[in-house]
Amino acid sequence: MQSASSFLRRKLNVATWLVAAALCAVALPAQAEKVLNWGTGADVDSMDVHVAGTVNSWQMFEMVYETLLTTDKDMQLRPGLAESWKQTSPTTYVLTLRKDAQWSNGRPVVAADVIGTFERIKGMEMNPAGVASAKTEEEKKKASRKISSYWSRQLGSIKSMTATNDRAVQVELDRPQTAFLPALAHITAAIIPIKELKDGTYDPSRQLLGSGPFMVSAYKPKESWTLVKNPYYWRKGYPKVDTLNVVIIPDEAARVAALRDGRIDYSTFSNPDIAQLVANDKRIVVTSQGTTNYFRLDLNALSDNSAVKDKRVRQALSLAIDRDTIANIVFAGVTKPDYPVPLAFGKAACKDGDAYKLPRPARIEKAKMLLAAAGKPSVDLEMIASTADPIYARIAQVIQQSVKPAGFNVKIQQMPVAEYLNKVFTKGEFDTALSWLAGYSDPTMVIAWWNPKVAVWNTVFQEYVGPLADALDKVRGTPEGAQRDAELVDICRMIEDGSNILALVNKVDFIVHRADMMNIKLDPVSGSSNTYQYAAEFSSRR
Repeated sequence: MQSASSFLRRKLNVATWLVAAALCAVALPAQAEKVLNWGTGADVDSMDVHVAGTVNSWQMFEMVYETLLTTDKDMQLRPGLAESWKQTSPTTYVLTLRKDAQWSNGRPVVAADVIGTFERIKGMEMNPAGVASAKTEEEKKKASRKISSYWSRQLGSIKSMTATNDRAVQVELDRPQTAFLPALAHITAAIIPIKELKDGTYDPSRQLLGSGPFMVSAYKPKESWTLVKNPYYWRKGYPKVDTLNVVIIPDEAARVAALRDGRIDYSTFSNPDIAQLVANDKRIVVTSQGTTNYFRLDLNALSDNSAVKDKRVRQALSLAIDRDTIANIVFAGVTKPDYPVPLAFGKAACKDGDAYKLPRPARIEKAKMLLAAAGKPSVDLEMIASTADPIYARIAQVIQQSVKPAGFNVKIQQMPVAEYLNKVFTKGEFDTALSWLAGYSDPTMVIAWWNPKVAVWNTVFQEYVGPLADALDKVRGTPEGAQRDAELVDICRMIEDGSNILALVNKVDFIVHRADMMNIKLDPVSGSSNTYQYAAEFSSRR
C-alpha cells in the first residue's frame, strides 16, 4: 500500500507538471495568420455566378465556386469538381464527382447539385424574342428581367440528366455539341448547392456558398471582400493562406501605388506600360499572360441613325483599320492582330480575309471604292471608348488616325461605363464602340455570339444573317478535325462580309505581384478567364 507521504509527493509532482505544461502552452506563440491582399479593378456586376458577365466577377467567383472541369496551359480539359468524365456516345456524357468534395457548410457535393444547377441555368435561358418585340421602354425592362443566364446556349440542348448514384451524373444532349465539355470549364457554369437553394437558406443573388478554396467572411460593396479558408475544401492542405483580402481599386495608378506600399500583393493590368511603371522597384514582378480574348469594335448595323448601317461602310472601316499599328503602338508589340476565331487556338480560319491579308495600300484603296459605291466618299462617325479601361481611348486614337486616309472622320467619345452600357447594349444608339470579347476554350464558343438570337446581348446592333446562323449552328456539332476547320473558314468569310463585330488585337493580361510578399503560380495562357485558377496555391512570404 502506498504511504501518505509518497502519495502526497506524487500528487505534488503531477500538479507541478500540469502547471509547467500550462505555462509552456501559454508561452508558445500562436501560429501567425497567413494573409494575402489582392487588388482588383472592379467589383462584381452581379452576386449571381450564373448571371455575372465581367472578368472581375468571374475571377472573384473562382475563389468560392467550382466548375466540373477546368483547363490547363494548353487549354486542354482537366478535372475540377468532376474527378473524371467520359463520352459514351456522340450525345452522352458521364461525369463522376470527387468523393471528398463538400460545400463550405460541410454538406457533400452530390449529383443532385449538378443536375439542379444545370436545370437552373437552362431555366434562366435568355428570351431574345421578348426583348426584340418590346415596343416601349417599360416592356423592354420587363423582358430584360427574364434574361439571366447567357450561358444556357453554350451548354446546348440538354435532353435529360440522370444521377446514376450520388457521385455520378449522366447527361444526354438532344444533338452533338463539340464544345459541351469546354462549356463546363467556365465559371458561369459553376455548380451551386441546390438543397440550400430549395430550402431557402441560400440565395445566389445575395450570397456566395461554394465548394472552392475560400468562403466569404465580409463584404463591403465596391470597397472590399474578406475571404477565409474553406475548412471543408476537398484539396487537403489548401488554400495555403488563411485570409484573402480583396481590395477594389478602379484606378490603375492607385493600384500601382498600393503595390509599392504593400497594401496589396498582386493585381492585373491591361496597360502594357505597367512594366515600365514599376521597373525601378525590384520587388515587383510583371508576368504577361496570353488569352483567347481579343479587343473588338462593335458596329451598329441596325439603327437608322448609325453612320455604319450600310454594310459597305462597315466593310470599308474594317479594311481601313490598321491592326498592326494598334499592336505596335498601343501594346508595344506584345500582342498581335486577332481574328473572330482567336489566334490562340492556332487556327488559320480567318487569316485569308482581305482585312488581314491585303497590303495596307490595297486595303485603303478597296475601302475608298466601297465608300464610293455606298455614295459616301467621306463618313463622319462617333467611336465610344468607355472609361472602363484607359486602353480603349488609346486604341480609339490609333483607329482614328489609321482610317482617315480611307475617308473616315472619327470623333472619340469617352463616357462612364453605365452610360456606355445603356447606349450600346440597351438602346442601340451609337455608331461604333470599343470593348473586348472572351474567347473561352473552344473556337465555336466565341463565334456563337455572331448569331444575335443566341447571344442576345448584341440584339440591338447585330444584324441577323440566316446563312451565318445556320453555319454557326452546324459547326457546334462538328467534331474537331479537318471538316470543322473547313466550316470555320466559311464562317469567317461570312463574318467579314457582315463586318458587324470587328476583331482587333489579342488581349494580353499583365499580372503584377510583390515577389517579396508572396509566391504565385500562373499559366502562360488562359482560355476561360481563369487567371487565378491556382489561387489556392498562392502563399504568403510575410
